[in-house]
Amino acid sequence: MKKFKYLVYSLTCLLVYSSCSDYLNQDTKTNTNLDYEQIFKDPHLAPGFLNDAYANLPDGFNRVGSALLAAACDEAEHSDAGSPIRLFNNNAISPTYNPDDVWNDMYAGIRKCNVFLKELNGLIAESNSIPEAERPNYRGQALFLRAFYHFELLKRYQNIIYVDTVIDPFDAEEAFSFRQLTFHQSVEKIVADCDSAKNLLPDKITSDEQKGRPAKAAPMALKARLLLYAASPLNNSANDKTLWEKAEEAAKEIYDNKTLLGVGLMSKGDYGRIFTEPYNIEIIFAAKADNRNDIEMANFPISYQGKGNANPSQNIVDEYVISGTAYNNAMNGYDPANPYNKREDRFAASILFNNAAFKDSQVETFVGGKDGLFATSTATKTGYYIRKFLSPAINLEKNETARRAWIFFRYAEAILNYAEARNEVLDAPDATVYKLLNEIRNRAGLRNNLAASQLGAGGLSPKEEIRNYIKHERRVELAFEEHRFWDLRRWLDAEIVLNQPLKAMKIEKAEDGTFSYTAFDAAQRSFDPKFYWYPIPRTEILKYKSKGIELQQNPGWE
Repeated sequence: MKKFKYLVYSLTCLLVYSSCSDYLNQDTKTNTNLDYEQIFKDPHLAPGFLNDAYANLPDGFNRVGSALLAAACDEAEHSDAGSPIRLFNNNAISPTYNPDDVWNDMYAGIRKCNVFLKELNGLIAESNSIPEAERPNYRGQALFLRAFYHFELLKRYQNIIYVDTVIDPFDAEEAFSFRQLTFHQSVEKIVADCDSAKNLLPDKITSDEQKGRPAKAAPMALKARLLLYAASPLNNSANDKTLWEKAEEAAKEIYDNKTLLGVGLMSKGDYGRIFTEPYNIEIIFAAKADNRNDIEMANFPISYQGKGNANPSQNIVDEYVISGTAYNNAMNGYDPANPYNKREDRFAASILFNNAAFKDSQVETFVGGKDGLFATSTATKTGYYIRKFLSPAINLEKNETARRAWIFFRYAEAILNYAEARNEVLDAPDATVYKLLNEIRNRAGLRNNLAASQLGAGGLSPKEEIRNYIKHERRVELAFEEHRFWDLRRWLDAEIVLNQPLKAMKIEKAEDGTFSYTAFDAAQRSFDPKFYWYPIPRTEILKYKSKGIELQQNPGWE
C-alpha cells in the first residue's frame, strides 16, 4: 500500500518528498506512518487533504521574491536593482529560468484536487469521513481550484495539458499519455469545471470558518475572466463576436445576481478598505487571511522602516484624473505646481506621493527628503511609493501584524469585464455600458456623467473611445492587482506600451518651501512579442522528448 508522502507529484511524475504534516496543514493527528486509506477514512485528515490544495494558491504580494507583478509592466519599478522581477523588463527570462514559472506548482495543486475528487466517491464515501450532506461543497471547492490552477497555466503557456483524472505515478505510459490541448480546448474544459463548481457551492459564505473558501460567485468570476481573455485579440484574431457574447453573458450573470451572491461595491470613500479589510462585500474570492507584516516591511517608505520596494510610475500617476471633471476633459483644473491636488479618490488610496499624509507624518519623496529619490539603495526610483494593500496602523519596530488576504476576484472587475465584453459585442455602446462604467466612476468620486453625448474626441467612434476608456478604467481601478500585466498581453498592446520608457518624477524643494516637479525616464523598458506567452520550461520539453513526444513550445522559444 502506497504511503501518503507519495501522493503529490508534478505532472511528469517528479516525486515531491515532504512530510505528511506539510500536506495537512500541521494537523496534530497527522502521522507520517499513516497509509493512503487511513488518510481518507479519517474525519480530520480527509478534509485536511483538500485544505492542502489551497496551499498552491499564489501569493500576489510576493509573486517574485518580494516583488509585485506590477513591477514587470508599466505600473511600477522595483527599487532593488537585483530583484529577478526586473528580468521581465529587458526580455531576460528563458525556458531554463523564469522567476514566475508556475508549471510544476500548478500541476501539483491539480493533482491534489484530482486525488481528492477520486476519493470523495471512493474511500471518503465508503467511510463517511466527510458527511454526505457536506460532500457537494467539498466537490465544488476541488473543481474550482482545479479550474483556477489550469487557468493560471493557460494564461501563461497557451497550449497546456489538461489533467482531470489521477495519473498513476508508477505508470509511465499513462503519465505521458496526456497531450497538449489548444487554448480554446482548454477554455472549454475550465468552463465546464467552473459551471459544475457553481452548481455545487453555496450562494455565499455565512460562517467564519469557511472564509477563504469559494462560494458560488468564485467560479462564476473565474469563468467571466477566462472568457474575456479568450475573446480578446491575443486569442481571437478573427474577432469572433460569439466569443465576446460568451464573455458578456458570464460577467452579466454575476452582475444580475449580485444580491443572491452577497457581493457589491464598497461605498464611496472606502476604496482603500477593500484591500485591508478581509472578506468585505467587494471580495468574491481571496486567499486565507493571515496575520502578517511582510507586505509593509517590503513596501513602507524607507523612513517608516520599510524597504520601499514597489515604486509606482509616473505613467500610472498620470492616469488618475481630477475629481469632478468630465470624461474627455479629465485633467481640467490640473495645477503643475501642485500636481497631486484634487485627484480622484483612488489616487491617495493607491499611491504615496510627496507630502502625502501617512501614519503620523508626511512622506517626503523630494530630493534630500527622508524618503527622497535615491536617498538609499532601495529608496524610491520614481518619486512615489505604493499605498494600496498597506496597513498604516502597523508599527514595524514592534513587529505588529494585521490580517490580510491576497484578492483573486472582486466585484469591480466583474463590472469592468461586463462593460468591456458588451462594448465589443455591440456596434456602438448602449446605456448599459455607460451605466456600468458610471458605477465605477461614482464610487471613485467622479461625476456620474459618462454618456454618449460626451464622446467623439480625436475622431474616434463611440465604440473605439469607450474601448480606450475601459482600458484606462481597468488600469486605475485594478492598479497593482496583477491585471495590467495580463491585460496588455491579451489586448496585444504590450509591444507598444512596454517598449516605452518608465516615467518618474524628480521633486526639488526650494528655500521658500515650494516644490518644482520635473518628469524623467526612470528606466527604458523593452518587450519582445514572443513574451506574449511564457516559454514552457525546458525541463518539461526534455522529459517528453525522452519518451518520443514533442511538446509544442510557444513561438519564438524553440
